[in-house]
Amino acid sequence: MRYITLILILLSFSVSFNVSAQSYGPKENTPSELTDDRFNAIKALLEKEKNYAPDFSLKDRNDSLHVLSNLRGKVVLINFWATWCGPCRAEIPDFNELYTKYNDKGFEILGISLSDTKKQLNDFSRVYGVEYPLLYGSYKEIDTITKAYGGVPAVPWSFLVGVDGEIIRTYSGAILKNYDPVTYQNLVSAIDSEIKKINQSSE
Repeated sequence: MRYITLILILLSFSVSFNVSAQSYGPKENTPSELTDDRFNAIKALLEKEKNYAPDFSLKDRNDSLHVLSNLRGKVVLINFWATWCGPCRAEIPDFNELYTKYNDKGFEILGISLSDTKKQLNDFSRVYGVEYPLLYGSYKEIDTITKAYGGVPAVPWSFLVGVDGEIIRTYSGAILKNYDPVTYQNLVSAIDSEIKKINQSSE
């Protein structure tokens, strides 16, 4: 839809200049084509309408630093959660399955704990066998990130970020394949769609 809007704007922009050239002045002194500067200006206005995921950087339980903007070009599921949250724990087997299936195709999951320490995440992961990165931070860091994402009023709360860095899906509550297959399939379909873009860009 955005591309159609862009085309319509470009056409109307170009036509308006042509009309001006014919009606109000010598053709050679009035621009009749859409220049790169005008195209970039219009594109910049359209880009402002996109809901880009706020950038952040956090370490995982293995001390590796994860910077969201470094994952541009991949599909990223940002999952706000906590070890004390029952529905959050229930998501883990399905998330592990998705991570195993799609990670080498350009899919990443970042589990951001709202309150756990590195030790708590390590202890938890040993019991639950979490296969994707579990991130943590200070109260100030986590508070800043959650505010940037609208406050995160409850957990679990997830955002799917597309290959261009735009938030394309928001999921309030647990994403469970057996309990809520419609929501789960919505996530899978969105991941598949974005991965197709990765494959197309590499051809």
